[in-house]
Amino acid sequence: MKILFISSLNLATNPRFVKEIKLALANGFSADVICFEFNNWSNAFNQQIKKDIGHANIYSIPAGRKPFLPWAVSVFWEKCYRLAGFLFPMPLSLQSKGVSRRSGLLVKQIKKLKQQQYNWVIGHNPGALYPVYFGAKNFNAQAAFDVEDYHPGEGNNPGEQRLTKLLMNELLPKLDYVSFASPLMKKKHIEDCGKEGKNWTVVLNFFAADDFKKLPTGTNNNDLLKLVWFSQNINYKRGLEQVIPALDAYKDKIELTLIGNMKEEFYKEYVAPRPHIKIIPPQEQKALHHLMGNFDIGLAIEPGKDKNNFIALANKLITYFQSGLYILASDTPAHIDFLNTFPQHGMAVNLEKENVPSALNKLLLSAKEIQENKNTRMAASAAYSWEKESEKLLQLWKNTSA
Repeated sequence: MKILFISSLNLATNPRFVKEIKLALANGFSADVICFEFNNWSNAFNQQIKKDIGHANIYSIPAGRKPFLPWAVSVFWEKCYRLAGFLFPMPLSLQSKGVSRRSGLLVKQIKKLKQQQYNWVIGHNPGALYPVYFGAKNFNAQAAFDVEDYHPGEGNNPGEQRLTKLLMNELLPKLDYVSFASPLMKKKHIEDCGKEGKNWTVVLNFFAADDFKKLPTGTNNNDLLKLVWFSQNINYKRGLEQVIPALDAYKDKIELTLIGNMKEEFYKEYVAPRPHIKIIPPQEQKALHHLMGNFDIGLAIEPGKDKNNFIALANKLITYFQSGLYILASDTPAHIDFLNTFPQHGMAVNLEKENVPSALNKLLLSAKEIQENKNTRMAASAAYSWEKESEKLLQLWKNTSA
């Protein structure tokens, strides 16, 4: 059996996509991959991942501004389609180009594979949704899509949000399965579509169990309570602005480590004046997971900046959970739902200014208990892994009449 995987991102910025590709290869499926390449901090990681999944045929599309003219034209038409979406109904292909200018490039690449045969065409990220639908019809294959975020609720561009919602409401019910990265995300799309589609299933974003075996125990110099936060980029509107100033009163008791690509303006304002904040550059996924053993508490502090932020379960929260770290999470519905299921693994806090110091005081009062119970939390989380969660996908893939 053969699967065509499609993403409007690159491999390095789409770990869930990579996990699915590796899952297919490890279970005897053949895999072709269409994705993009970015000329930024992620490029070196991207090249390494391509080597790691060498048994897949990877068709990479340049996503940069060179050559400039085709890029500028694609941006122009993307804006036009987003505006036109407010004025009159458009066919799915044009809606998709309004959602993402990369959509047309994906379709163009799919057409080049006309001699290929696939059992499944599976997409990630909204710019790949229509290409999946198009490709499945083109190859007479089954179609599937992974909803890692609530894409109609991302960002603040109303044209993009509107077209994304229209496109997903139209196409998701027509697919052979849809996987969702959180229960609340599935619930929201059922509300949007007015019904549940065929084989809609929740697949939580757990990581491989091996990533968390034999983590370093770490030591707390001077009895510091060690906090960690990571993301692709260290920047504004990620909840850090609410937490970092509150740490100033605890700089002799709490140390924060930020892992990711540091944005200069954020560094100047929030990090440079604070020696109790440490910085580690972006890490490959397994190395990142290994680093978690050096910390006590993981920050999952989504500020609720858009609808997606309220119902998504971030990769970082899953990483902390599998690492045995105690989790300090913002009180989004998704986080509260998760911590109600696993109450021994953390606590939720409202990120309003007066609430953060109170939460930090609670952590300090429980510091020894938090540190001593790390192995207990990790042992409990060992019951959950990508190997177990991904069985849901394997059963769908093997059922060619799903």
